[in-house]
Amino acid sequence: MRKFTRSMAVILSLSMTLTMGTPVFAAAESSNTTVNVEQTVTPTPAPQVKIPKTGFYTKNGKTYYNKKGKLVKNKYGYKIGKKYYRINKKGVVTKLSTAEGLAGARLDKCGGNLKKAFQWSSRNIKYWGNVGTPKKGQKEVEYYATYGFKNGRGDCYVMAATFCMMAKAKGCKVRFVKGSVPQRNGKNGAHAWCEIKSGKTWYVYDPNFAYSFRNNPKAHSGYKFKYGVKGTYKYNKKRTKITV
Repeated sequence: MRKFTRSMAVILSLSMTLTMGTPVFAAAESSNTTVNVEQTVTPTPAPQVKIPKTGFYTKNGKTYYNKKGKLVKNKYGYKIGKKYYRINKKGVVTKLSTAEGLAGARLDKCGGNLKKAFQWSSRNIKYWGNVGTPKKGQKEVEYYATYGFKNGRGDCYVMAATFCMMAKAKGCKVRFVKGSVPQRNGKNGAHAWCEIKSGKTWYVYDPNFAYSFRNNPKAHSGYKFKYGVKGTYKYNKKRTKITV
């Protein structure tokens, strides 16, 4: 009986030792075990852009215009309704002022060619001296340019302004210049022309000079020259330059 008692005591002691040394935790009650559970997130699909057969639409924050099912691209000046827009090579639309739109539309008809634009201003604008003056708050160059594009006539201010706005539409760094030139009677006469920067040099572009001396073989063409070049006006140094 003693042997049995001792054997049972050893077994019970050993069982308690194993039980105390090897704790068992329930998975939900363990405070020291981290369980990583991967969650699959389904992305929200981007809303479908409704593209009209003819009309504006917005995609990725940019505006485009379709006409008869075709995206309109590469227009310096494009009229939609009563407003004008510039549309780049990728079809992105930018709203323009009336003068900018008229200039861009005319530049498109000139094939985007700056020299042809100059020739239009110096040949197609018929000289007319009564063009009025801008109202208070109106931009001077845009006023004269709009007058010329709409009426097809005007003075040196109008001729210079129309070309100036087309050069701007083309992306040139251009200035509208007001000044004076000596006349045959010895007095100075008011005059307007343009300057365009090429490289580090500003060149003169004078559509009205080209118009006035178009039949003089000794005269300069009026297209791209430096001050003081033979066959051009002797431009007085006092000038007002307006960047557009």
